[in-house]
Amino acid sequence: MDKMKSVNGELTFSDCYQKASIAEINGIKIPFLHINHLLDNKKAVDRPKDRLDVFYLEKIKELREES
Repeated sequence: MDKMKSVNGELTFSDCYQKASIAEINGIKIPFLHINHLLDNKKAVDRPKDRLDVFYLEKIKELREES
């Protein structure tokens, strides 16, 4: 599991948590980053595996905006 303290040195965990989606699975509440925050984080980290994630996350974001 990845942990983060800030995204691009600008957004704090608290900032991200406020916009997070919360899913409840088997009675456990699990926060998920907003897609924009996830994209910002992956772009900032810029690892080879994150570049592919960015590509697909941007496609998902486009599909959501079209609906």
